[in-house]
Amino acid sequence: MASNPRQQRIFCGIDVGSTNVKVILIDETARTLWTKAIAMPRVDDTDGGKDAIATDVSPLVATLEDLIIEGWHKTGAGAPIAAIAVTGVGEDGVPVDAALRPLDTAIPWFDRRADALATLDETLGELADIKVTAGVKLDFSRTAAKWRWLRRHRQAAMGRAAFWLTLTDYPAAWWAQTPFISETLAARTACYDVFARRWSAPMLAACGAPPLPAVSSAGDVIGVVCVGRLLSSGAADGDTLVIAGGHDHPVAASAIKRLRPDAIVDSLGTANLMYDEIASISPRTDPFIAFSVPVSGKPGLACLGVFEFAASLAPFRRQSGDATGAENVLQRYLSQDHAGGTPGNVQAITASLHDALQADHTMSTRAVDERHLRLALEAGCLYARCMRDAIAMAHAAGGESAGLAADAPVYVVGGWARSTALLQLRASVFGRQVYAVEEDELTALGVALIARDAAVTAQALVGTASLSAQPSTPHHGFVRKTHRFDPVPAWRDAYDRIYPTFREYASAELTTLADHDSA
Repeated sequence: MASNPRQQRIFCGIDVGSTNVKVILIDETARTLWTKAIAMPRVDDTDGGKDAIATDVSPLVATLEDLIIEGWHKTGAGAPIAAIAVTGVGEDGVPVDAALRPLDTAIPWFDRRADALATLDETLGELADIKVTAGVKLDFSRTAAKWRWLRRHRQAAMGRAAFWLTLTDYPAAWWAQTPFISETLAARTACYDVFARRWSAPMLAACGAPPLPAVSSAGDVIGVVCVGRLLSSGAADGDTLVIAGGHDHPVAASAIKRLRPDAIVDSLGTANLMYDEIASISPRTDPFIAFSVPVSGKPGLACLGVFEFAASLAPFRRQSGDATGAENVLQRYLSQDHAGGTPGNVQAITASLHDALQADHTMSTRAVDERHLRLALEAGCLYARCMRDAIAMAHAAGGESAGLAADAPVYVVGGWARSTALLQLRASVFGRQVYAVEEDELTALGVALIARDAAVTAQALVGTASLSAQPSTPHHGFVRKTHRFDPVPAWRDAYDRIYPTFREYASAELTTLADHDSA
């Protein structure tokens, strides 16, 4: 990694992911000085069911401090870090006491223990409305469902809670000793009206929400580092700003939109999320997309289409030593320079989608081989095309040009974006070129850029205005190499023929699942 001249200021971005945590240190030009990713620290959660896991937030903070201190030393910096911001998973969180000490561990968003509690009695008139204005479907993954589970099973911790802090916000809140919730994370609870930008009191009451801290937008100055080993090590001092970050996928998208403002961002992590922002739209639901708030807190709405991409490939990711050799099927296929096989037929692809949408992600009686892996990938890519088209229709509903949105360039980011075979397949399904930015830790970079811009804004405001609640603006661009992936013409034509039938099937399948969930 590059060394850092003593006069250069350093900015730190942290990505708290489902699988890994990542830390990046950049300078004012967005040059990467140091970066590192390690496995997300987890603990067993014995009362959550077989193989249940959770996150103990205090060891997480210690892990992040270790990484930041290591990186700061490696850069050879003479000055403390100027600003730190954290982004990450959307729904996980913990009750804390008045001193911000955790009272429980954080249940991960993908844990299904709250499945049976993700429906509500709508005799409260406003509940039906908030299920629309919340912008997201209430399901097992939402914070609201976890609150209901915790009220039943961990009453003592919830009863003592002074605040609820999200897992992603917790390190920043702890270092600044200031409770807050990022607005893009409030929007993942299913209790926040993303159209009116406020909490729904009836929904909070119905879900047993604990006390909630103030809502902050990405780029807001939360405070300065005032506790922890970052101070004693010299990596931070009393002037190191702590900046609000927020939900990981939108933060990664914000980095891409610095490079290409009209891009639709196709984020391929544990979940696949298609992201764009629109000027306005009336409250509504759509089977393929949810609505949230723009990451910077600016007016308008964010459109998010979500598909459990990694889970849909779970049957092809067995543990090492599995007699089926399934793990090797996935690794072998995605490491190729060209996607193997040819387009499947619509019946086989929709059967693969059906399996992907099931709660246990079982594969009926189909084989775990390369042909069925390609079908699973095709189903996921076609579903992403449905999400992209739903975003274009949202633009049209808000009075913008659907045609321009439909033709917007697609930028693919995330860990899966490293696979040339997958991006070639994705381009063929989308029927257009797709682009990938050469940056291994784009999400961490995105939040580091938010920290940088907020620090520059704060420096300009010193002595003239309060540093709190000051939105950041992009003061500098950044440069990264971009790669283009072209569709295979014959595959593109095949997927164009398949797509209308696939979309109709997917829409009907989602309606069936929604009816089942509400029954």
